[in-house]
Parts: sequence; structure tokens; C-alpha cells
Amino acid sequence: MKEGRSKYALLILIVWVWVFLGIVATITLIAYVKGVSLDFKELINMLSKEPYLASYGEVVGIGALPLLISFIRKDDPKMYGLGRKSLLKSLALSLPPAVAISIARIMHGDLSIEGFSLRFPLNIWYAVLGVLAYGPLEVFFVVWLIVNTDIVLNSTKKVISPGLLITVLVFGLSHVLLSPQGGLLNAIKVTAIFMGLGLIFKYTRNSIGPMIAWTLINGQVSYLLVGCLT
Repeated sequence: MKEGRSKYALLILIVWVWVFLGIVATITLIAYVKGVSLDFKELINMLSKEPYLASYGEVVGIGALPLLISFIRKDDPKMYGLGRKSLLKSLALSLPPAVAISIARIMHGDLSIEGFSLRFPLNIWYAVLGVLAYGPLEVFFVVWLIVNTDIVLNSTKKVISPGLLITVLVFGLSHVLLSPQGGLLNAIKVTAIFMGLGLIFKYTRNSIGPMIAWTLINGQVSYLLVGCLT
């Protein structure tokens, strides 16, 4: 059992390291294919002009590796809250605050409307990719880490567990590096939101509600969705 937990711990470490390496490697590869200089300023300039390209880095760096590991290990999707059990409870706890936050953002004019001049079918492709990358896939990444960290620490039955606290704090505060434009305030907001969504997952054992809620709340989702379809 101890050896098994060591393997889980190693995989968790690899996933965390890959967050940064995977994103950088993906964006660098895209720049190379597009013929953009690999200079840091040029990479930032590319993403500023074509922000939807960052979705590829999000998919590869955030969601792909946990999904691949789960597929290879043949994990039961239910261990990550992907099932019908407690679905209604998960939705009831997750959606009302998410809808309220979304309405408040729209009323305060926080929704950025900027067209990217993408033609069909690329506009549909990047809209869907952006929603999946920054919505459900990001939540799955966090849930995967919570579950596997709790397995290592033998705390799977606890609602407020070490896996929840460690994962959410590291993930939330990592946004200082992953989303430097948002600053520390954005990182604190992400930490607070995912702490709430993580608690809902741990309490209901269902992650579908938090996935939908984060898709509604995440400003990057709305930014890419509106930008790609206008």
C-alpha cells in the first residue's frame, strides 16, 4: 500500500511540474509553426493578438496529462465525481451562486466584447475549445489532484481534506505566474472560488455542478466565447 501511494505521489508531482512545462512547450511549438520569433516578447505579442491560441496550452498543460493517466490506469470516472449520483445536489449548490456572479458581472459591464475576426469553422472550433479548456477541463484537473492527493494522505473520506486545501491553494496562487495580468487579487479570487467548488465536490462526490459553475464564472471563457463568435 505504501508503495502504491508513492506511485500516486510521483504522478501528482509530475502533473504539477507539467502545468508549467506543458503550457510553455505548447505555446513555443505554436509560435515555431507560425514562424514567430521565440523571443519572450514576441510570444506575448502573439497571444495578445490571438488569445484563443492559449487554449491549446491550457488543454495540454492542465487537462491532458490527468486525463491520460486516468485512461491508462482505467480509473472509474465516479471517483472524480463524473456520474449521476448526487448530480442534482451538486447542481443545486453550484449553479445559483454562479448565475448570480455572472449576472452581476454583466450588469457591471465586466464582460469584454472583442471580436477576433475568425471565420467559420475556426470561430466555432476555438469557441468550443476555449469553453472546454477553461471550464470543465480545468475543474477536472483540480478534482483529479484533490482525489489523488487525498489517496496519498489517506484522507479521501474527509470533506475538508488536506488534498482539497493543498490543491486549491497551490492552484489558485499559481495564477500569479499563469495569469500575471490578473495579479495577486485574481489569484486570491480563483483560490476562493475553487475552495467553494472543491467543498461542493467533496460534499456531494459529484463534480458536474462545479464544472458548469466554473464555466459560467470564468472570465476567460466568456472572453474567448464572445470574441470567437463576433
